[in-house]
Amino acid sequence: MSEPEPPPVQLSPAETGRSSFVLGGLVRFEELLYAAVGLLLAAAAVLVMVGTVHELAHGVSSGAGAITTAVTVLDRILLTLIIAELVYTLRFVLRTHEIVVEPFLVIGLIAVVRRILIVTAQFERPPAAGRALTNLLLELGLLGFLALALAIALALVRHYRAGPPL
Repeated sequence: MSEPEPPPVQLSPAETGRSSFVLGGLVRFEELLYAAVGLLLAAAAVLVMVGTVHELAHGVSSGAGAITTAVTVLDRILLTLIIAELVYTLRFVLRTHEIVVEPFLVIGLIAVVRRILIVTAQFERPPAAGRALTNLLLELGLLGFLALALAIALALVRHYRAGPPL
């Protein structure tokens, strides 16, 4: 035999008012935090872009290698894309009050591609040998596996978000 459920707790009007006040304060505090994070992300994006232009100008004026300069610029562009994706995610959370996994998978995929770019650029420098070469190749293989896993996860999330086939 099942036990009867207890009656719901009845709050007095004063308790309900206090709960609403506290909840409203927490919501405003949360929005303030999101706004601060958004401003910091915007500042970071501007600083990355300014640094990218500076590195590009320095690379061209100093006669640095084209590959080194291009890898640096591409690395910074990918970092800017990560920041942009974080801003998009922040906007989405503010608008819908939901946290979804898809933007984080995209951020992870961009970060993996960025690291693959850096690791492969290390092959342009004097050839590594022995243990250093083994470590580079192992890291590159693991990054490739991670990129594949993230891409599959992203495809699955998008597939199931659209709904199962009828």
